[in-house]
Amino acid sequence: MNNFYIYKFDYKEKLISISSTVIFCNNTIIDEINLRDELKKFYQKNSQTDKVFVIGGTYLSERMKEVFLTNQKDTFKAIPRREDTALYDSIYLFTFDKNRSLKLINKKQKFNDDFEKNLLNEGLQNIFIDRGGLVETQGTHHYVFPSGKHCDKFLRTGNILLYSSEIYFIAFCLLKHLDDKKHNQIYCDSSSINSIALALSELKNRFNDKEHFSQIPIESFSSYEGLYKNDLNYKKNALLIISASTSGNILNYITKLHQEISRSNIVVLYFLDIDNRISEIKENVLCNLTKTEKNPNGINLYSSYKKDECKLCQTGSYPVEVSGDVFLLEKPKINPILIGVSDADSKLSKFVEQFKSSNYLNSVLKTNYKENDATNKYEIYIDYSEILDGIKTDRYPKYKEKLDAYINQFVPSNTRFIIHLKDNSSKELAQYTFDKIKNNYADSKLPIIISQDAKLSKEISINCDGSVLVVASCISNGKNLLYLSRALRNFEKLRVVYFVGISRMNNSTDLKVLKSNLKQGNYGPETSTYVEIESIHCLNKSKSSAWLQELNFIKDMITVINDDGKYLSSRIYFNQRKEAIINSSDFKKKGLTQELFFPTVTVTPYKQLKIRNNFAFWNFDDYVNQVCQSDIYFTISNILNSLRNSDKIEKSLKQSSFVRNLISPGNFNRFNDGIIQASILRSSNPEELSYSIDYKMSLEMKNILETLIKYHEEEQGEALLEFLYAIAIRKLSLKEEHLVEVLQFLESHCSNDIIRCFTLFIQKEIIDKDKDDFKRVTDNKNIF
Repeated sequence: MNNFYIYKFDYKEKLISISSTVIFCNNTIIDEINLRDELKKFYQKNSQTDKVFVIGGTYLSERMKEVFLTNQKDTFKAIPRREDTALYDSIYLFTFDKNRSLKLINKKQKFNDDFEKNLLNEGLQNIFIDRGGLVETQGTHHYVFPSGKHCDKFLRTGNILLYSSEIYFIAFCLLKHLDDKKHNQIYCDSSSINSIALALSELKNRFNDKEHFSQIPIESFSSYEGLYKNDLNYKKNALLIISASTSGNILNYITKLHQEISRSNIVVLYFLDIDNRISEIKENVLCNLTKTEKNPNGINLYSSYKKDECKLCQTGSYPVEVSGDVFLLEKPKINPILIGVSDADSKLSKFVEQFKSSNYLNSVLKTNYKENDATNKYEIYIDYSEILDGIKTDRYPKYKEKLDAYINQFVPSNTRFIIHLKDNSSKELAQYTFDKIKNNYADSKLPIIISQDAKLSKEISINCDGSVLVVASCISNGKNLLYLSRALRNFEKLRVVYFVGISRMNNSTDLKVLKSNLKQGNYGPETSTYVEIESIHCLNKSKSSAWLQELNFIKDMITVINDDGKYLSSRIYFNQRKEAIINSSDFKKKGLTQELFFPTVTVTPYKQLKIRNNFAFWNFDDYVNQVCQSDIYFTISNILNSLRNSDKIEKSLKQSSFVRNLISPGNFNRFNDGIIQASILRSSNPEELSYSIDYKMSLEMKNILETLIKYHEEEQGEALLEFLYAIAIRKLSLKEEHLVEVLQFLESHCSNDIIRCFTLFIQKEIIDKDKDDFKRVTDNKNIF
């Protein structure tokens, strides 16, 4: 929807860090239903803040009071329960006029001189960074600008203009630069930012009487080429909007060639201070993107090079010309990635060895489960309750030894409270910790166990001193810890220790940021303590997991079977498969450990995929006929996740417009266990298996598929259904001619009804539909 622009803004009041939510109302009306929905989405991704700042035009002042003050309980019902500070006291309503002057209309508080500047700069910067304004290569290519300079980064404002609320926020910030009595023409350095100029003109008109409405003419001078060609003559009544600059030289260039125009008539939307010139041009800069101590969320400075001295070219990076808003490149560079042992996280093998299943039981590493959530499921789920149960029977001795040692070392002797996150395993870890330390306390001094859901102001005295232990069994993003961190700020005399059983953040950067935020406080970056027993980086995806996607596929498959009428008996299998996935969400099962993949269906009973000896990524033995499928899936998923977060130029699964890193078809020859192949297919993303973009790789994949089909009744072809499933859901793609040949090969070599169901589905839902879509587009073109 994005009918409102909502962002976070952190600042300081008398050296105290304050977090805030900023809500910009860009329209002339406020739709409360849309507002509630957008606030709900915002707080699903962000922790609760200390204050809420609302910004709207003077024409919205009464409506803002109604929505954000009178109806505040309904408006903010998506925000988690607030502690101590009344919601009413934390809301600040600002209106702006035609010159962008902000006025606080519901309080008398005054903010320091830098407050408004930083508030707006953060909002502008957030749009630029979140919407991909910094075009950055992954090292395989770099940019060549019309000036001749080479660089691996590029500021492109045209990328960020996706939502009207954000476009209007930029226009709102520009209001003071547009004098409607003086300016009667707006020039943009690129047509890609004309929408900002249009929004600016419309926004200015909101403050005029209808009889004085006027649409200021807007023209583009075509970015670099327009400047160098000098076709336009800018007059003193023109406002020039420059999309971005890293030097500010463009200001001197324009005023030198067009002496009638005043420098004050030029505005640079986004500026990165590579040449340390901000003091000279700060009045002309709308948003300073430069990362500094005062702007920690900004962009780091980067280097550019002359052609003959380009360090990027020297490393083999491919130079790509930039012309206007268009990047000129014939076709993307295709980079096949062959997975190797060195790609695995150094901790991975020991982690799996510690928590692997035994005799197909006692699984810790699972898939497709999230507690108390019917719609979202973690693709990777770590069952911490199983670990705590196993400790009781000596199943995880190394983990128990480390857990107990950390409790002894890091739980303070003056611990007054143990607050646990609301999941059951966090509650169990809190109780385990309590049982370990209770003998150290007199009965009257025992720590009190509190749930995250409790209202802390009722459980803890505001002047209570001592320590509080915040316990989390397993964290994937740390959002609940951040929520508690904010709530505990009110108890200034309590020292906070965050105690985490297993950290499973997506990457080291995310974990580092989380730790930094949790530990920051009144006494600097080490005010609070963060402790984790184990840490492993893995996928934290919980929406549209591989198995939720399969449920949708099965529904479509049954429809295709019913419509065709040939393989009706196969519906029994697909319905059984559906029930197995649905039943895995049961609280006792807590996800899938076996039956993650389609089995071998050419034997009766169907044969589940199993790992064989010499699994390259494990440095331990005795796992055959012991571990579950989910242990293998966890391992492969972890390796692909590591590749997606890798900074190695030559070996990464990061994607860009000019370099496509694909999982090489050769991996399916290198790893010929069906369960490994299936794990690669299930845990990959469509762009990583998009062989249709390269003829040679598509042909290689076609040949591999035909080999699997030829030996589908033997071990070599045991994962055939997983390959067909990947094609059926458009995850694995081939050139159309190759896909047609694969289906013809299937028809002539496979008679099994379930396999033929996949053939039928791919023919009907992929090949035939693509032909229909192409015909529809062609017919529409002919009409016009």
